[in-house]
Amino acid sequence: MRLWIASAPAWIHIAADPAVLLPGTANLGAGEASAISLAWEHRQDCLLILDEKRGRRVAAALGLPKTGVLAILADAANQGLVDFEEVVERLAAVGFHMSESVISQVRARLR
Repeated sequence: MRLWIASAPAWIHIAADPAVLLPGTANLGAGEASAISLAWEHRQDCLLILDEKRGRRVAAALGLPKTGVLAILADAANQGLVDFEEVVERLAAVGFHMSESVISQVRARLR
């Protein structure tokens, strides 16, 4: 990952954690709180990627645009870049938690 980050594409901006977290993020994990606080600072031109329910609720309450990993994979599958079912299986194999109801909702978006 460090090698990839060192030569990341120009469209990726790597930012430091914010000095101050938004008050509404206190009950979230450190990563989610940082991501939401950074998204708030850049709310004019960001898309927040969150999968945890609590973080998604906080982001929605703040009016932040958000998506999840499965939605991104569905878009990639619709463009022929990945096989959705294969990627979901691989994510499950490494312990990525996904509810069956969310997987079903996302499958409905596949062409």
